[in-house]
Amino acid sequence: MADIKAIIKNNKDDIIKPVAVLLAICIIIPLALSVTNKITAEKIARLETENSNKNMALLVKAESYKRCETNGIVYYAAVNGGNTAAYIFTESAKGYGGDVSVMTAVNTDGTVLGTAILDVSNETPGLGQNTAKEGFYSQFKGLKKGISLLKNGADGEKNEINAVTGATITSAAVTRAVNAALDDFDKVREAESGEE
Repeated sequence: MADIKAIIKNNKDDIIKPVAVLLAICIIIPLALSVTNKITAEKIARLETENSNKNMALLVKAESYKRCETNGIVYYAAVNGGNTAAYIFTESAKGYGGDVSVMTAVNTDGTVLGTAILDVSNETPGLGQNTAKEGFYSQFKGLKKGISLLKNGADGEKNEINAVTGATITSAAVTRAVNAALDDFDKVREAESGEE
């Protein structure tokens, strides 16, 4: 009988120690991750804001950029002399390898002032990622709502752009994102005209 009590006591120790270690790990690791997240979250947010401001400044020179929301549409107003000089929208569309993110600056008359390709990292290197090159995205400048995409380097009519060779899906995604920004511009302007 004494041997059985000794075996049970030894087995308890064999069970309790690993359970205690696992419990300690399960408590310490999430706490460490939480503290790390808290420490880095502010810095990450600040860097994202700085990058966003740099991209906006490349698209439209303004005294300030004011974050706005109208009917659920989040955008930035580029402000000069107290007046909105342009509207800046960030849109995403499904590309070949994932979402493509595009920032579009729109003049008060509805023409594209410029575009910045924010993320095509999931697209094919050497093909879809070429949409982030100026030769492609600069085609949007001066165009209005309803931009269409041409394939095979055809001569474009007004409001048409040429796709990147071998990257039609990504080119179409960027075009959809720019058109979405122009749609949002119309909705914002319509809401603003109703306020006056």
